[in-house]
Amino acid sequence: MQFVLAVMVSLLGLSGAAIAGNTDAALSDPPVLDPQRVDRDVSAFYLGLTAGYASGGTDQFGLATPGGTFPIGELDLNGSFGGVRAGWRGVLPAKGGGDYVYGLEIGYEFGSIDDETTALISGTTVTGGSEVSDVLSIRFRNGLTNKSGSILYFVSAGYVRGDIETTNSITTGATTQSFQESDSRDGFSLSIGAEHYLNDDWSITGEYEYVQFQGEDIEFGNGFSTRSTPEYRSLRFGLTYTF
Repeated sequence: MQFVLAVMVSLLGLSGAAIAGNTDAALSDPPVLDPQRVDRDVSAFYLGLTAGYASGGTDQFGLATPGGTFPIGELDLNGSFGGVRAGWRGVLPAKGGGDYVYGLEIGYEFGSIDDETTALISGTTVTGGSEVSDVLSIRFRNGLTNKSGSILYFVSAGYVRGDIETTNSITTGATTQSFQESDSRDGFSLSIGAEHYLNDDWSITGEYEYVQFQGEDIEFGNGFSTRSTPEYRSLRFGLTYTF
């Protein structure tokens, strides 16, 4: 009987030790965020340089005259541009191991994005043109990173304002009359792209964007007018420094 009791006490002791061991193993420290990462995310202000090329506009140039309306041709706005940008972005954890990145960006782009088209109407050569320059933008950008956080895939939408110059010339024989009207116009932009982080400070971006300015009726002052609706698509590349 004493032998049986001794065995039972021994088994209870081993069982208690096993339970204690399992309890210790089940407990684990909660994950701790990297202080450096938190500080970097909260203070994610950045500056950058951009460059790109625009093309693919489909603005139909027609000329309204006292004698009727005449289609002149299609304007395919194109040209290279450069720019600067600045912004802020924040980071939130996302499912799948990546991060959700969001923020606002202000940009300014300089360069000439333009085209002209010509038609022969009753022996008169008529030319119409459009040029976009000095584009200011405010964009909301958001997207998801890969698991390592080295690449951000993003989309953006924003407000743009640019200078638009609309031109018209009429050549009869050796005489040419030229007319032009300039104005500043609002519009919007939509884009999709990716950003690759080279290190904690530097990154490079590639982006495909669509830009559309609001349409305006342009009066040339000689009784002729046209409807101007400039738009274009562009590929933009950039180098960004994050503070």
